[in-house]
Amino acid sequence: MRIVLTGHGGRIIDLPPGPLEKRAGILLREAGPSGPAGPPEVPDRASGWERDAMWWAHNPADWRAPQARSGLLAARAADGRPIRHAVGHAGHSQFVVDRAHPLDGRQLNAKLDALNSLPPHLLAGDGEEQRVTTATVASCERFFGITPRQAEHLYYLLYAPLGEVRVPADPWGLDTSAYERDRLDATRDWVRETLGGTGFTVVEPGACEGALTAPLRATGLTVIPTEPHDEFRRRLSRRLDGADIPPDTVEELAEKHRFPADAYLLAEILYYLDDISVVHGLPTDLLLLTSSPEFIESSVRPWFSGPGGDEWRLTGERTLVAPRMDFLVPGVAYQRKRGSVGLVYRRA
Repeated sequence: MRIVLTGHGGRIIDLPPGPLEKRAGILLREAGPSGPAGPPEVPDRASGWERDAMWWAHNPADWRAPQARSGLLAARAADGRPIRHAVGHAGHSQFVVDRAHPLDGRQLNAKLDALNSLPPHLLAGDGEEQRVTTATVASCERFFGITPRQAEHLYYLLYAPLGEVRVPADPWGLDTSAYERDRLDATRDWVRETLGGTGFTVVEPGACEGALTAPLRATGLTVIPTEPHDEFRRRLSRRLDGADIPPDTVEELAEKHRFPADAYLLAEILYYLDDISVVHGLPTDLLLLTSSPEFIESSVRPWFSGPGGDEWRLTGERTLVAPRMDFLVPGVAYQRKRGSVGLVYRRA
């Protein structure tokens, strides 16, 4: 059997006939952890691969960054060849599997024995080199087929800060997902009703592509969006007919006091703040905050009832959308989206 190791630069090995246990050991030695230099950056397509061979690769959304990157590079290099990605260690989502290989007792024992032959530190419970955990050793190997564009989208959702891929169109489905549309519609109505009219100015930091900005402006409110990410800022500007979009972060808005406003709307961006106390510096007496129920209870409410309690008073609360199952990448991966709660805080 000839095997192309897509995670090792496309190196080809010929797996000789023989007992299952021996073949498993050979494959693990050949395809195991790379040396200090790591595997080659890109699979070598000039290494004699058969054009009609099936490729098998890691999941571009694997929780393990090296494996995810390997899956991304394999998808790019496949160049139209059929390729299937292992679900792997990606418990954040469910994947639309089109092939599954449950292991029988003998096969699973061979797999476990081969893994147990690895150097002990690779199975240890500490250290950055840990490679093998219970969650990564499946008794049923599951695979799914995707396009290179879908592979880029999956990788972006987990590893956007690494800058390895371009920003996909509407990466979180804000314009297409029924859940996201319901959340945005409910947020728009809540903001409008909380303010009680149209003659108000709202600053919306982290406005992304403007999926909420435009509907808010359509209600008659004056909305000043800011967006520090260059590509999202360009898309937001196009959506708002070429408007100049300030790049300020929440921290910069609090420091510069550039945009005094009737309210600041921090919609689903509290997760990204290093310190919630930055809201003290925002030039407003009204905060409109939205976040998941879990984050509200674990971080937002404790801070506002503790360190922030002398400065802010909770005057309103509304469940905007309940948790719901929804696709992250249509037809490929889905998960439980956590819902959204809106909180109103007024400066004391």
